[in-house]
Amino acid sequence: MKWWAAVLLVACVAGCGVNPIPEPPLTPELVGDVVGVGCAACDRETIELAGGPGSVRNADVVWAVNLDGTAPPEVADVGVDGSFVLSLDAFFGDEVRLQARRGEIRSEPADRIVVEGVLESAPRPLADCFVVEPELALADTAVGEVSTGALRIEHGCAAPLSIDAITLRAPSADFSLQGGTAPVVLAPGEPMDLRVELRPSASGVREEVLLIEVSSPAAARRAVTLFGRGVP
Repeated sequence: MKWWAAVLLVACVAGCGVNPIPEPPLTPELVGDVVGVGCAACDRETIELAGGPGSVRNADVVWAVNLDGTAPPEVADVGVDGSFVLSLDAFFGDEVRLQARRGEIRSEPADRIVVEGVLESAPRPLADCFVVEPELALADTAVGEVSTGALRIEHGCAAPLSIDAITLRAPSADFSLQGGTAPVVLAPGEPMDLRVELRPSASGVREEVLLIEVSSPAAARRAVTLFGRGVP
C-alpha cells in the first residue's frame, strides 16, 4: 500500500464516522392533573385552569378552548418546571379541550369537564362504536384561495346513529362545511363523509372546532379541531 493511502486510511478510521440517524422530535404531552378554580374577582365568568410542575412535557404552550362557548382559544406559556396557568371564559360544567404544543407539533387533544378541583375527563358515550378523528389538518393555502380536507364519520353501532347537528363551535370566515348535512340518520355501519373547506382570510394559523351532535342510540358529541395556515 502506498504510504499516502495508509495515512488516509488511518485518518478516516480516526475521524470518519457514520452520521447518526436524527432522533424524531419529542411529542408534547399533557401528563398531569389540571385544576379548575373560579375567579371571584373577575367581572365575567372566568375559570382559571392550572397544571402543577411536571404537568406538561416537551411543549412551549398549552392551548385551551371552551367547546360550549364561542370565545377564542386561550394560550399559556409552559414554565421551565412543566407547569402552566391560564384563564378561560367558561362555566362549571362546560367542556374544554386542552392541548400541549411546540411549534407545529401537538399532543393528542384532552377533553375535560370544568369543575372546582381536578378536571374530569369528558364522558364519551358510544366510544366503542362511534369514531371520529379529533383533528383535521388542511394544507397551507394562499389568502383568498381554497383548499379542502376530508373527514369521515364512522360507526359500528348496532342501532342507527342519529346525527342532529354538524356545526362550527363559533362562526368562522376561514372554514366552511360542504355536504354532510344534518339532521341525518345513518344505518348501522353506514359511514358519512364530510368535506371541510379552508379559505384563509389572513396569513397565519387559522383554527376552529367542528362539533358533531348525536341523539341516538345515546346522546353524544364529538369535537374535531380544524386547522390550517394562510400564506401570502
